[in-house]
Amino acid sequence: MPARRVPHGMRAVVLLALLAAVLLALTSCGGAASRSGRADPDPATLAPAGAALYGQVTVRPSGAAKDGAVAAARKVLRVQDPGAELRRLFDKDRTDGIRFSRDVEPWLGPRVGAFLLAPAAGAHGPQWAVLMAIGDRSAFDAALPRLRRGQHRAGSYRGVTYDRDDSDPTTYGAAVGDFYVGGTLAGLRAAIDASHGNGLAGDRRFAAATHAVPDDALAFGYADPQALATSASASSRRALARLGTGPVVGSLTANGDEIAIEAGGALHPGARKGSRAEVRVSQLPGDAWLALATPPLGPLVRGALDAAGVHARAAAQVRARLGLDLDRDLLDPLGGLGMFVRGESLLDIGGGVLLQLTNPAAAQLLLTRVEALAATGLHVAPHPVAAGGARGFELQLPQAPQPLVVLAKGDRLAAGYAASSAQDLLAPQQRLDESSAGRAAIATLGPGYTPSFVLVVPPLAALLRSIDQLQLADLSSVLPYVDAYRSLAIGTKRDGDRMSVRIVAALR
Repeated sequence: MPARRVPHGMRAVVLLALLAAVLLALTSCGGAASRSGRADPDPATLAPAGAALYGQVTVRPSGAAKDGAVAAARKVLRVQDPGAELRRLFDKDRTDGIRFSRDVEPWLGPRVGAFLLAPAAGAHGPQWAVLMAIGDRSAFDAALPRLRRGQHRAGSYRGVTYDRDDSDPTTYGAAVGDFYVGGTLAGLRAAIDASHGNGLAGDRRFAAATHAVPDDALAFGYADPQALATSASASSRRALARLGTGPVVGSLTANGDEIAIEAGGALHPGARKGSRAEVRVSQLPGDAWLALATPPLGPLVRGALDAAGVHARAAAQVRARLGLDLDRDLLDPLGGLGMFVRGESLLDIGGGVLLQLTNPAAAQLLLTRVEALAATGLHVAPHPVAAGGARGFELQLPQAPQPLVVLAKGDRLAAGYAASSAQDLLAPQQRLDESSAGRAAIATLGPGYTPSFVLVVPPLAALLRSIDQLQLADLSSVLPYVDAYRSLAIGTKRDGDRMSVRIVAALR
């Protein structure tokens, strides 16, 4: 079999640096913070102040950040020395002549950054650059001849000579001050311009937005909706305006107990607050190992239809197929949706969805239409059922041990696999926030956060083991990695006009 073609020259270095930036932060592969005698250079000094997106990773963490990264990586990657394993993977089977452990790691400084410019009029494709701090100039000079293989001198800009990658003529590279920069020509030139004193690091909006990034963060990202909106379509600009115009910042932290991502930004002053048509994860059944809930869907669907310019066409199709008015009968009363899954084997698996509407009449109307569609589309006769004050129907699907049950009660509509699933959606015997596993998963988000997604891993692992034991799929290589986690939770918190999102993977 012929060898797989691998990128050469600058493109290979950029790809290696990006991989290192993403993975080294969680394996603490690096050593000293800087081996050049200079202060730790900040990649944001080479990102232009008008960058639409910017990201930065500490590839050589120290102190508590390093200890936390190593502890997390050992659990997640299931190896005692994550850094050594990562070096091995980076160097394995490379055919481009560049080895990370020999040609990149010895000189790579503590931090790697990258930025994306808002597309300019007439530009072909995104303009970007990766900013690799040079921690050891002597090691960099020694590796440079190998790094320049597959490149040729292409020109100079403001006194900086740069190369072009022969295997990818859109990629350029140059040493700019304390950094090795690779990217498009426009991105490289923007970095050179920023090095003369107009970098993102000196921008007041950037400084204010990133001030709250934790000191032990392994990585952070910055997005500027104003810059993104300059080249966006009219519908995209309206969507960005609804979200807010202030910068959005996210960060990554890790320790032996959890890996967490947190992002936040200012909302538009007119952004909606809570609605009585919400569904909350906490109200779903307590034995669920997967639970999620959405905000009211009606405004979201209407906004998407309006932005795409297809609202009128969709309304005509709904009228023709369902005999319903799209806005009055569906979108206006349509609230949040909840979903859950439970069970540790194929014999006891269950789950369902819950739809919250704004009034009982809308729930009954939707139940009638769903029943008619099920009878027509599935060619299965529905049987009426009633339980706990709820009324609806059930369908016995071919090859399924349990029926599909749809129930309406008040302003809620539930559909579940087995009658118990549908009933528990309307009136659970125990709520998720009352069960020990669900309460612990929700607690990882911290005070003030409302969960929107919860995954409790041990029951899922038990289900995967049962599938593996039944030889329905070979999951033996996956299970050890699944066992590294206790839970995954996603939640939001609103504080005035600021919205924060937090994602936490709890480790065992």
